[in-house]
Amino acid sequence: MDSQHRLRTEKPRASPTALRGQHATGKLTPGLTQSLWADPALLAQVAHVLLDTNFEPSLHEDICAAVGLDLETAETRTAGISQRQGRDPQFRRDLLTAYEYQCAFCGYDGLLQGYMVGLEAAHVRWLTHDGPNTIDNGLCLCSLHHKLFDKGVLGITDRHRVTVSAQFIGRSQAARQLVLSLSNQPVRRPLTGFSAVAKSHADWHASQVFRAPARSGRQRQTPGGRG
Repeated sequence: MDSQHRLRTEKPRASPTALRGQHATGKLTPGLTQSLWADPALLAQVAHVLLDTNFEPSLHEDICAAVGLDLETAETRTAGISQRQGRDPQFRRDLLTAYEYQCAFCGYDGLLQGYMVGLEAAHVRWLTHDGPNTIDNGLCLCSLHHKLFDKGVLGITDRHRVTVSAQFIGRSQAARQLVLSLSNQPVRRPLTGFSAVAKSHADWHASQVFRAPARSGRQRQTPGGRG
């Protein structure tokens, strides 16, 4: 990256909740904007720096869509993109093992020809906000519940119960079964010898990511629904 447009990549000083509450926005300097239009390689590099430094990977696609950025196209038009912020593969392996390759919220455990599909290692306190790569800061979640957890639709209490945001609206039977029915349900515990989610990390997610208030109790299902 040209030194004229060098990015500052230190950890964010403001919390996600504070930024969201202030409806924070930002903009680029005119010179940098012109450089991005002229150089797709720079555009991809800057986008990755901003995304990797500030947001969990499950949110990257939504953020790019919101600002109209086709990052995949920008990447394919250039070589030599800056290295992404490293994610510890051992953390993922250990976490999925600890939870026996099952979603800690719904129990999903899909396999395709003997290989796990649709399960991900979720950080409770985001890695971009000083969250450690430790079992007590992670949950094995299916792809859907990982996205909803990082979006703040779902949360976890220090008593290891699932919370569902009252701001989430789901009218279909699928939404009731897959999301609303999780309210106040127990979070699956890891195998003996592995630490469950630490209270400090659960509290961080509850205050910085979860969209309070939480729904109370388990939501009733229509006939044919679960529970």
